[in-house]
Amino acid sequence: MKKYGLFVFMVFVLNMPDAYAQTDKMIPFVSLKQEYTDNVTFSSSNETEDFISTCIGGLTVSHKSETVQASLTGQIFHMLYWDNDALDATDGSVNASINHQLTERFGLGASADYREDSRRDVDADTTGLILNGDRKQANGALSSSMVFSELMRGELTAGYGMTEVEQLNISEDNDSYQLSLAFVRNLSRTFDNTTGLFNISYLHYTSEYETYSPGTLTHAFLDYESDVIQAYAGFSRSLTELYSFYLQAGASYTDTKENKRIGEVRDPEQSNSSVGGVLLSGVDYDGLYWDVGLSLSHDVRGGTGSNGTVERSSISLNLDRKVSDEFSFSLATSCYLNKNERSTRADLEELTINVQPGFRYRFSDTFSLSGMYRYTLVDDRQTNTNSQRNLVYLLLRKNFDL
Repeated sequence: MKKYGLFVFMVFVLNMPDAYAQTDKMIPFVSLKQEYTDNVTFSSSNETEDFISTCIGGLTVSHKSETVQASLTGQIFHMLYWDNDALDATDGSVNASINHQLTERFGLGASADYREDSRRDVDADTTGLILNGDRKQANGALSSSMVFSELMRGELTAGYGMTEVEQLNISEDNDSYQLSLAFVRNLSRTFDNTTGLFNISYLHYTSEYETYSPGTLTHAFLDYESDVIQAYAGFSRSLTELYSFYLQAGASYTDTKENKRIGEVRDPEQSNSSVGGVLLSGVDYDGLYWDVGLSLSHDVRGGTGSNGTVERSSISLNLDRKVSDEFSFSLATSCYLNKNERSTRADLEELTINVQPGFRYRFSDTFSLSGMYRYTLVDDRQTNTNSQRNLVYLLLRKNFDL
């Protein structure tokens, strides 16, 4: 039933009343991607190289008017592994969003996405976590925004997410419910080019982890439930027309319950609570030829594939250089430390480093070639093992304007 809610939302976006249903753009696209990797499974002891050919097809539909903005994007990936053909898969994703400004002061928004994927590295450069098995993921959110005055506005967001992970003899189901409230206030009357920021959020995260041992016919069940409250405040400031800076700091409180059952034998429930810090900071440069972003963060989030929430610290640097109207190159680097102290299974402490230089060349407005090299290092500090991977790819993309 969880999937059908996304389908209904998509149908709503595509069948809005006539006053809002004027589609500005409909862009089908196809891509062909060729990769080489020297460690296709991210193994720490048995590295296997392979070539991967991926055919991608998709469609983007968007609408924009004075009061409504809506978009829908769907794409399918068919991956062919030259040697490890058991890994061949057809994955896909769909994303939809709509924002409606009902009055000058009040607006409503909604978003939803659904994704099926099987690649282990799909989130390595955004979460630092390497995932095993086939995954199904759905997210949805409703939001409302309110302008209180010329100086202050606020936004309330409620979201739900679910992820199912399936691998040999192991399954994991995650559900998250989140409510967040944010306020933004212009402080320029007191501090030049400065905006005050305040956020408070509540996250309820559950994870059900099941393992099966064929030799003993034994099922083990691990249930993880966590409530996380985070509050943080700070400011953003435009230092010049090209440079901007933001900083938010605060605290988090996490209350966790864990249950473990092997067959019919249930262990006593384990519970613990912890207090931590929250930090979000960054510097951005937006120039004519260079775009640079440096960010630093520390907070508590859901950790798909890790059976529970994680305390995540990260630092990232992104550079984009426009050489000409047709050619540009980029460099993206990131470092993630994911930690989770647990009572019912081994603790998690993984450090993930990504270094990713790349380029993009536009032959025309609708036809482009991009390429990238990515080095990834995953250091498992609990088992004192690490895995490394080098990957390079070329991607041709063609858009069809209708």
